[in-house]
Amino acid sequence: MTTIARVGFVRHLRAEPNEFILHYRGGKLTRRGVSLAYWFMPLRTAIAMLPVQDVETTFVLSERTLDYQDLAVQCTLVYRVVEPEVAATRVNFALSLQSGAWIDQPLERLASFWSQRARRPARTYLASVPLVDAVGRGAEVIRAAIEEVLRSDPAIQEMGLALVSVNVQRVSPAAEVDKALQVPIRESIQQRADQAIFARRADAVENERAIKQNELATEIELARQQEDLIRREGANRLLETEHQAAADRVRTEAELARAALIADAYARDQRTHAEADAQTRRLLGEADADGEARRVAVWQAAPTRVLLGLAAQEFAGKIGSINHLNLSPDLLASTMQLFLQEQADHQAAALP
Repeated sequence: MTTIARVGFVRHLRAEPNEFILHYRGGKLTRRGVSLAYWFMPLRTAIAMLPVQDVETTFVLSERTLDYQDLAVQCTLVYRVVEPEVAATRVNFALSLQSGAWIDQPLERLASFWSQRARRPARTYLASVPLVDAVGRGAEVIRAAIEEVLRSDPAIQEMGLALVSVNVQRVSPAAEVDKALQVPIRESIQQRADQAIFARRADAVENERAIKQNELATEIELARQQEDLIRREGANRLLETEHQAAADRVRTEAELARAALIADAYARDQRTHAEADAQTRRLLGEADADGEARRVAVWQAAPTRVLLGLAAQEFAGKIGSINHLNLSPDLLASTMQLFLQEQADHQAAALP
């Protein structure tokens, strides 16, 4: 903001770096430039201050579409004062020599000027399209149309101004129309959301089905492997049993052979012993028979008295084991007769 200080009847002006000063004295331009600072007498002086930086202005255009729907177009426009002396002749930028502020509101007038110049291309476009097209893609089209028209507008050059940029923030219908327009979009979004949910559920079901199939395939594979394992174990047990049976058979055969050998050896041994015993008994029997025969022969040749003596001797040796003995008279008579006969025979033989 330009600062004007009062010292008695004299004034001192100090401008900022972005302020262009036009100093008039007696109706003639005597000073001009950016960021001036000087003393002056206020009686015959008029001062104008114009901004040399980019100035931004925002305005709203109310227009109607092809289908008679009201729209509000919010625009932001940036411009610059390129010819301060020309602009000062078209718009009042005069300063109050007391406060240093603008006497009028020049920037508001310029904002109105820019909105009026921008209204025509915006209105031309909106009047040719329906509401849906205007809302859907109208912002960029309106911005391009406004920029094209304003850059070639001679009235702007005559004002000593230049366009820097144009931006259309939004093109919005009335509130109830806006809600009505949002309904199909909202429904479409909801439908897409529902489709996404359904698709996600379908994917989840498909994934679950795939998981169950994988689990089933895994169980089938495990069952098959278990079946193979059981079959292999059975074959191994059968083979082990066969080997064990063969080993048992070989062991049994060996034991049977050993038992047969033992039995055969025992039989041969028993037969040998039996033969030896039989031979021994035969020899003993023969010896006993021979001895008995000899004894009988001896007894036959022995005289009666000898036999009686031997019998008495044998009787004396056995008498301790005899419990009861019967001697008949006939036995004693025959024995004594034989003894006496033998004595007579012996005495007769002894006579010459």
